[in-house]
This record gives sequence, structure tokens and C-alpha cells, in this order.
Amino acid sequence: MARLQGDDKPTYILSYGRWVRLGRLGAVILLAGVALVRWALAWISFVRPVLEAFSTSANRLDVLAAQPLRPLIAAHLSLVLVAGAIAFLYDVLPDLSLADDGLAVRTVLGWKSIPWSTVKVVRIMSSETTRRRLVLVQGNWARWSPWPRLVSVCLGAGYEPGVLLTSDIRDFKPLMRCIYEEVKQARPDALFDDEFLSPSALMVLEPTVTLDSLVDEARSEGWPLAISAQAMTAVPAGLVLVQLLILLLRGGAWWKPLAIVGLCEMEWLIGALYLYALAEFFPGRLEFQEALLLYPLPQIPRALLTVPMAMLVATGVPFLAAMVGLAGVLWAVTLTALLVQRLYRLDSALPALVGGAFQALLQFLALAIVFG
Repeated sequence: MARLQGDDKPTYILSYGRWVRLGRLGAVILLAGVALVRWALAWISFVRPVLEAFSTSANRLDVLAAQPLRPLIAAHLSLVLVAGAIAFLYDVLPDLSLADDGLAVRTVLGWKSIPWSTVKVVRIMSSETTRRRLVLVQGNWARWSPWPRLVSVCLGAGYEPGVLLTSDIRDFKPLMRCIYEEVKQARPDALFDDEFLSPSALMVLEPTVTLDSLVDEARSEGWPLAISAQAMTAVPAGLVLVQLLILLLRGGAWWKPLAIVGLCEMEWLIGALYLYALAEFFPGRLEFQEALLLYPLPQIPRALLTVPMAMLVATGVPFLAAMVGLAGVLWAVTLTALLVQRLYRLDSALPALVGGAFQALLQFLALAIVFG
């Protein structure tokens, strides 16, 4: 594989398939185009009364002072957030190459070289059903950029900056062999973790297999309390923060942020009580602490979908964002029903949908407050 020489463009790029590249480009065009149109319309609405005042005897300064600033501020804030969203899209499954001293990654601003000496850990997760591998290269090369850190956070791998790649990338095996040799030579103490498990990736890629594994581990003495506790804190916190960001962009009454926080806490508590109380009706036994740690896990995909929700709201298309939110609610309810089915060894998931309907009601209410 050809290496990147200095600041020149690479002669050999390791990229993904055509549909991945087209999807990324289409998302960038959609986000940037809609945000720019919204920004232009906001300025037109702001300036038009002032221009009309030139043809009348009205005081132009009074007309300008009477114009509301919130739409204009929201439009500029949307541009900033959309720029961040586009940068994040380029950090998810980026194109790669090899530089003289490290791994070259294509970002929205161009190619950036990650020195091998800054790589601290390479996490590798293998999928038994799809035969794919997910690799997260983490280190300390990015000090201020939040987007490589967000990639690691979404995978449940801490807050270290990360570069994500999968086995679908071109020349995956030679690339992994090169990464192993170069990192070991530049930094012998670097860790290669081939038993890495990402709860979010597993819940999205292999939901049924993951739920079976979680239930089996919950019944044993050594089940992963640390992973569940991480999801217990990260999922509700992520949902609340993104929904509060959406409220900031859309505006609304003062009580809405308090209602969102209260609803998220109520949903978590009622969902755990629901899992715990089912032991009175179905064969099986579940401690309340286990229910508290199990309930957030089926909510992980819904929490991940709040990221594109925030992107769409920042762009100025709240209807599409609401549709993504509805898809997240249906996904979470379905996964919760499947969890109950496996937890209590039911023949069907239909009995679990009764509690799922109440869960959906709380989640729909939160969406209604955000987008209403």
C-alpha cells in the first residue's frame, strides 16, 4: 500500500463501498443545503422590513429594533451545529491511507496523519453472525476536536479519540497487519484488545443474540455489571442532553426542560419496576438491582438515534427528526419486549407488549414536548 508523503494526497486510498460513500455525500449535501437555505431565509426575513422602510416614512432604526433576533440567532447556531454534524459524519467510517509516520484519515478539512506513537489501544470486536469485524483505534492525537471522542463514546469505549473502521473497508487484512506491526514498533506498550464488546454496536447489529447473552449473564453470578452500569448512566444522560439541545434550537416554554428530565427519570424507574414486577406473573426471578441495570440496554439504539435527530433539527427539518424519534421509540419497545420474552422464557413477545405500550406512551409524550 502506498504511503502518504508529507502533505500530499495519498496515492492509494482505503475506502468503503460505493453505497457508503454515496450515502455519506448525500447526507452532507442535505445537511449543508437545508441549513444554508434556512440561514438565507432568516436573513431575508430579518432585513426585508428594513428595506421596505426605505420606501416609506417609517424610522428604519425603529423597524430594525423591532425585528426578533431569535430566528437569526437560531439560524447561525444551526450552521455551527451542522458543520459539527458534517465533521462527525466524516469521522464515522472514514477513508484511510498510510502516512510516513502513521495512519492517514480523511476528515472534512482534508487528510490528517495520526502518528503510530500516539496510538494507545486497538479494540477489535468480531461478529459471529455477520462475520464482520469492527476495529476502534484509540490514542491521544486529538486534543480539542470532540468528534473522534464522540465516536468512542457512541461505542461505549470511553472518551479517548477514536478512528472507526470495519472489515468492509478495502484491503482490511493487509491494513490490520500494517497497523499491528507499526504500532508495536512505535509503541510496544500499546494494547490490542481482541475481546472488545460494544453494547451499542451489538444491540444494533445483533439485537436478538445480544439479548440472549445478556439474559444468560444476568442469571449467572458474573454478569457484566460494569457494562450495564455504563449504559444505565450514559443512555438516560445522552437522551436528556440531546433532547435539551433540540429544545434550545426550537425554543419553548420554561417548563419543557424540567418535564423532559422528569419524564426520562420516570420512564427509567417505571421500566425497571415493570421488569421486576413481571416475576409475579411469569416463571422466573429478577432482583430490582438487576432490573435497573437491564432496562437501559434495549434503549441504546434509541439513544444513538438522537444524534441524527439533533442533526436534522439543527438543519431545520424537525419533521424528519420527529420521524427518526418515532422509529427510535418503536425500536426500543420492540427490543424491550424481546428482552422480557427471553428473560422469562415466554413462547411469544406479545404479553410483554402490554408494558411496552406504557413505555411507548412516556416516550411519545417526551417527543411531543420536544417537537410540539
